[in-house]
Amino acid sequence: MYDLLVSPFRIRGLTLPNRIVMPPMVTFLAGDDGLVTQAHRDHYEQSAGPGLMVVEGTAVLPEGRIDRRQLGIYSDGHVEGLSELAGIIHSAGAVAGIQIHHAGATAFAEARGPKTYRRIPPTLVRLLLQQFATSRLVRIRDAFKDAGRRAAAAGFDIIELHAAHGYLFSQLLSPLKNRRLDRYGGSIENRSRFLFEVFQAVQEEVGDRALVTARIGVVDGQKGGLTLSDGLSVALRLQEEGAPLLSISCGSGIPGWVRPEGSPYSPRLHLAARAKSVLQVPVIGGGGVRRPELAEQALRDGMSDLVYVGQAMLADPGWARKVIEGQEDMIVACRGCGRCFWFEDYRKCPSRPDAVDGRNSRAWHTRTTLEFR
Repeated sequence: MYDLLVSPFRIRGLTLPNRIVMPPMVTFLAGDDGLVTQAHRDHYEQSAGPGLMVVEGTAVLPEGRIDRRQLGIYSDGHVEGLSELAGIIHSAGAVAGIQIHHAGATAFAEARGPKTYRRIPPTLVRLLLQQFATSRLVRIRDAFKDAGRRAAAAGFDIIELHAAHGYLFSQLLSPLKNRRLDRYGGSIENRSRFLFEVFQAVQEEVGDRALVTARIGVVDGQKGGLTLSDGLSVALRLQEEGAPLLSISCGSGIPGWVRPEGSPYSPRLHLAARAKSVLQVPVIGGGGVRRPELAEQALRDGMSDLVYVGQAMLADPGWARKVIEGQEDMIVACRGCGRCFWFEDYRKCPSRPDAVDGRNSRAWHTRTTLEFR
C-alpha cells in the first residue's frame, strides 16, 4: 500500500531501508553538561523504524544553545554518549545522522552572559562590534569543525548543518537581520559566505568518514527577509560544494503564498518541491505529515525524495515501524495542538498517556522526565 514510502533509497554509498526520516527535534533531555542521558537512549530506541534518523540539533558551543538542557557536542567528553546514540540507530538498521547547531542571537540569555553598556560614539560602537563579531565567527567556524570531527568519531553517517528556522546561519542569510558592513553582509554571496566556509571546513575535517549536508531555510516569512530565489541559489551552491542531499525548510517564518489554496501539503513540503525542481541531489521534505497515506502521496507527486515525520513520531514513536509492518491502523494520532506540549513536558502531550507499543506511556514519561531534571 505504501510501496514507495517503504522502498530503499541510496545516497552515495549509504542505503536507507525506507524513505521515512526522523528529523532532528530538540528534546531538552540533557543536563547542564549537554551529555546524553538514559532518556535520550530510550527516545531513539523506541523511535526505531525510519530509514534515516537524525539526532536532534546538537550545540557546537555552550553559549550557542537554545536552552541549557540542549544536547552538546562541544567537548570530547560528549563523544561517548553520542556514539551510543549512533549505535542504537545502527542497530535498528537505519542510517544515523546528527544535526550540529548554533542558535546565534537567539541563544538563551544566561549563556550569553550579562550585557554591558558604555558611552562610546555610535559609529565606533558599530565598528568595534563588527570586528568582535568577526573574531567570534572564527571561533564558531572552528567549533563546527571540531563538532564534525566528534560526530564522525561517534560513528554518524551524515552530519547536517542547521541553516534554517531563524538560527545562526539563517540570521546571516536574512537581509532583514544581517546588517553587517564587512564581507559577511550585503549581497547574498556575502550573506551566505560563512555558511559555505563552515560547510567546507567540516567537509575537510571529516573527509570520507561521513557525508556533510545541511537543513536550509530557503525563504523567510517576513517582508524584507530572505527571498525564495536567493534561498534556492544557496541550496544550489551547497549542491555544487558537494552536499549529497538537502533537507528543505523555511528561515524565520514562511510566507502564505507558498501553499496553494486547497493543497493537502504543508508550506514546507511545497518549499521542498520548489527546491527539488532545481536541484539534482535528493531532497528531504515534510511538515504536517501525520498519516502514511499523505507521505506516500507526497513522494508520488514528486514533492520530495524522502519524507520527514516529526510531531507524529513524538505522539507515537512506533509510527514508522507500524507503517512498515502494515499496522498503520494502530498508530496513535498526533492531535496537532497549536503549541506542541511534548516539548514542555511529555506528560502534557494528549496523545501519549494511552498505551503505545504495549508500554504505558505515562510511566515512560515520568521516568524520562525525572531523568533529565
